[in-house]
Amino acid sequence: MGRILVMGGTEFVSKALVVHLISKGYQVDILTRGKREVDYQGVHIHYICNRKDKNELSNTLNDTQYDYVYDISAYTEEDVRIFTGVINTEALKRYVFCSSGAVYKPSESRMSEIAEKDNNPNWGQYGEDKKNAEDYLIQLYNSKGFPIVIFRPPYIYGEGNNLYREAFLFERIQNKLPIPYPGDDNTLVQFVHIDDLVNVFSSAIDNDCVGQIFNLAYPEDISWRQLIKIAASVIEQEVPSVRISTTKMNEIDVVPREFFPFRDCSFLMSIEKLKNSGLYSPKINLRNGMLKAYQWYQGKQKLPQYRKMPKVDYVIENTK
Repeated sequence: MGRILVMGGTEFVSKALVVHLISKGYQVDILTRGKREVDYQGVHIHYICNRKDKNELSNTLNDTQYDYVYDISAYTEEDVRIFTGVINTEALKRYVFCSSGAVYKPSESRMSEIAEKDNNPNWGQYGEDKKNAEDYLIQLYNSKGFPIVIFRPPYIYGEGNNLYREAFLFERIQNKLPIPYPGDDNTLVQFVHIDDLVNVFSSAIDNDCVGQIFNLAYPEDISWRQLIKIAASVIEQEVPSVRISTTKMNEIDVVPREFFPFRDCSFLMSIEKLKNSGLYSPKINLRNGMLKAYQWYQGKQKLPQYRKMPKVDYVIENTK
């Protein structure tokens, strides 16, 4: 069936991917820094290594051949430059890179894979780094035929999410607290549930998609008000949503990331290329995905949440 290496394996996306691939019967090795416990069974080899150290990475992999590599932990051009300079390519059929829709130039329009990429101020350094990593990989494919496949997801959510996103919504709703959101109701975004994402990723094994780039989203345009309403519906609890206009944000000196866990910008991508590719197509709408996420959330006593929103209550108070 082919030997697989996943770069990562202990957090949200990489962990879900490894568990999925193991469930499909693949032999999977993982490479992490060893900072977090592997709390599932079935990994063949767990390499512990700093991937940013080329000598350490080379000595760790020791010229081992892989048929498929899923690079989930690469964020920068240097990350992919080091890895692609070390990996034995003799048997390599696919190098699947988890990129992001953050590579695109800001736009209110729906972006296809050929839409212009640029440094996007909404995403800052993260989007710029992913863009530069992509550019290097595309160059490597064009010059040497390195077998890249690039996926650009929007917001990823679902069971295991270590970011304080849907958990923020669930927590506010359970405590019957209003939820502020920025901008206006013309801001529309897309999501992809973690189960859909790993199914798409794994379908690249049997698909002739080398050299291709795909947007990866569920085709459903969601406003922030709709997002809050859907999250409340899965808990069967109503809470008010409070729109914080750009004018109001300027008046009270706040920025969206101080009170809301998503960027204040539209984020829409076309997935026609994915649908026509023969790869798996996302099937989980936001309502069903949020229900799955909430069922997982209910069983957790403590979540590894990244809280960076110190002014949630402040903006609520200042809208009264």
